[in-house]
Amino acid sequence: MKLYNTKIKLFLFSIFISISSFVFSQNESESICATETSQQFLNHYNSIKKQVKSFEQEFIKMKSNKNYNTRKTLNFIPIKAHIVRTTNHNGGLSETSVIKAIENLNEIYADAFMKFYLFDEINYLDSDELSNFKKGNEQTLIGTNYVPNTINVYFIEAIENSFGESICGYVEEKNNIIIMKNSCAVNDSSLAHEMGHFFSLLHTHGPSNSRLTTELVDGSNCDTDGDGICDTPADPTLSNNTIDDSCNYSGNVKDSHGNFFKPDTRNIMSYSRKSCRNYFSEQQFSRIYGYYKTIEDSLKPDYHEIETENNDLISVKIYPNPVSNDKLFLKVSLENPSINYTITNFQGQTLSQGKTSNKEINVNNLSPGSYLLVLDNGTSSVVRKFIK
Repeated sequence: MKLYNTKIKLFLFSIFISISSFVFSQNESESICATETSQQFLNHYNSIKKQVKSFEQEFIKMKSNKNYNTRKTLNFIPIKAHIVRTTNHNGGLSETSVIKAIENLNEIYADAFMKFYLFDEINYLDSDELSNFKKGNEQTLIGTNYVPNTINVYFIEAIENSFGESICGYVEEKNNIIIMKNSCAVNDSSLAHEMGHFFSLLHTHGPSNSRLTTELVDGSNCDTDGDGICDTPADPTLSNNTIDDSCNYSGNVKDSHGNFFKPDTRNIMSYSRKSCRNYFSEQQFSRIYGYYKTIEDSLKPDYHEIETENNDLISVKIYPNPVSNDKLFLKVSLENPSINYTITNFQGQTLSQGKTSNKEINVNNLSPGSYLLVLDNGTSSVVRKFIK
């Protein structure tokens, strides 16, 4: 009988250790991402799922077409950057770091036919209180510091959750904003992780950060449980505690069928070590593209409301686009127009400017890429996008 009781105690102790390890990994993982997938969002996604799936099929066809011209169909995503500094203007993420973070996003998201750009100038918020931010106080950030139809990203020195624990960042669903800790914004995976949430991706361990996923290791319920994506393995919730320095998983958690989890430690949407996470799966790219195309009208900013009904230049067209022979031509209905032009990149840097009266602009000084052309005749202005 004593031997039997001893076995029972050992069994119960092993269960306790297993649960404790899982809870511990959760506590470890909270410092990575505090985005919570609400039932409200899941309901919203299900309401547009059919449309998203349609765009996913479009994406798959484009990727399978070897002659598909990616440059012509890049989707340009505006980011409005807000840098929080102290009241006396000290600290804050540098402009160079913001640009580098956007460039890193573009490297990662290129396979989703997406390119992010810095919309307008960086906005600076000088506040000691905001420099040490607590999740839940988003309204104190937004106020007048919010630009509609862009992804507003707030870069802050320190962010804490309601328990006073440090967190890297999160997406606030209600206002479609991303809040990032400065050090996490430049680690090459955390901003991409939060942007994945913005475009509807769940954590690879599923919608809950505190319960073991119901997705099975054999993949039989991969389209309904976990993250709902089938080319990402079932994930028991990773952490620095279960991932070694070589990005190997050392956990021994089993699913409800008794199979050991074999998670992907390099997927960006996991809770793996930040330095390990470096890619999205093909189906994740497909989901990102499909969701973006479904909501793209909400990411078309008004360039200072310059294109109004009374705008003399609203009908101006540019051609050829992409540019041919280093020359860009204007088709304008005005007689003898004298138009000032400014060419900028998508980080807001001015690359060229001048005046054209012959409806022709020489762009031989530009490297291959995508640009914004701002035209102004003294009374009206327009912005046109072109590719060289």
